[in-house]
Amino acid sequence: MKKILPVLAAAILMLAACSGPSAEDFRLNDQQGNTACIHFGSGYTDTGNLGATNMKKAAEHGSKASTEQIRTAVDTDATGAPAIADKDAFKEACESQGIKFH
Repeated sequence: MKKILPVLAAAILMLAACSGPSAEDFRLNDQQGNTACIHFGSGYTDTGNLGATNMKKAAEHGSKASTEQIRTAVDTDATGAPAIADKDAFKEACESQGIKFH
């Protein structure tokens, strides 16, 4: 029993270290709206289905952003889903955060 305790303690510490925030956690809880801006960049340049999907994702993330400029550029559509109401304002808000669109 005495020999297994240090191994158990080390295993618990290793598991605790692995439980930190993941990239997925950051993407889902990105309060500044950077994820919204990344999706917007792709949606802004692609007019197909991928672009529409990315614009929806940008609106979803943007509606939860703590950055007021991004959040206020998002409204809801007829179904109640978030939608970007002002693409120019959304783009400008992202650019003011340092995101560059080419």
